[in-house]
Amino acid sequence: MKTPVIRSVGVSKAGIAAIVIAVGFASCSSGPSEGEVAARNEVERLQNELQTRDSLIGEMTLSFDEIEQNIALMDDREKVLGENAEGELNMDKRGRMVKDLQLMNGLMQESRDRIAELTERLDKSKIEARGLRKKLKDLDNMLASRDSSIAGMKEELLARDFKIEQVNEQLTSIELEVAKREAIIEQQTNVMNTVYYVVGTTKELEESGVVTRSGGLIGLGKTASMSGDVATDKFKEVDMRQTNRVPLGAKKAHLVTEHPKNSYTIVEQGDELAYLEIKDPAAFWKMSKYMVVEVK
Repeated sequence: MKTPVIRSVGVSKAGIAAIVIAVGFASCSSGPSEGEVAARNEVERLQNELQTRDSLIGEMTLSFDEIEQNIALMDDREKVLGENAEGELNMDKRGRMVKDLQLMNGLMQESRDRIAELTERLDKSKIEARGLRKKLKDLDNMLASRDSSIAGMKEELLARDFKIEQVNEQLTSIELEVAKREAIIEQQTNVMNTVYYVVGTTKELEESGVVTRSGGLIGLGKTASMSGDVATDKFKEVDMRQTNRVPLGAKKAHLVTEHPKNSYTIVEQGDELAYLEIKDPAAFWKMSKYMVVEVK
């Protein structure tokens, strides 16, 4: 994270060094005078002020990272909660949704409390730091946006017979840490199992920047390959653990990306290639988390 710009009302480290040098020269010829003692005390005071300032800036920077991690975790749980809310809600789904909401309640409260604490400490300090105050304001606005989303989700769940005490419950500090740790592990596992695929004609894949072609003569015999800098929003994002079939609906299909041939099969139905069946997901996605299929 880029450290905010700090404008301190105190003296700089260079200024303190100048005072120290001046006191050193003055004391070489005789014992310390009252003025020299006062100067040394001032140096100590200024050094303590700088140390306090640097310590506060370091703590605030770490806290900013923690709050942003909380926000990212809230966004992840909101996505998961939305997926669980689709279709019929059995007891297992309802329990997971309540757990996610309670975690989001805890993350929200923890983040707001931290911002309030940092603001109070900054107000009491002698630091005039517009960068820090702007960052606190930005984080507060981000939390306000998430708070609005959480309120909307709670209304939807209450309309589906969830209890108000369930969706508003606050976890204890220990429960929150356990829930946060479990959610982070689940989030990391989901990221590891996230894969991307796209199916399209030659023209579609080239126009979207997914595929480039090279080699050949006069436009013939060129080899297609996936672009190295293509954005993930050009692909469909799926979980490899839950994706065994990829619809094709074409006369011909060619995999642009490399995947072991014994890890998949292309299934025909009638006079077309209906879908690509992934028989061994771990092997299929081992070489690349991206699949590009060119169809005709």
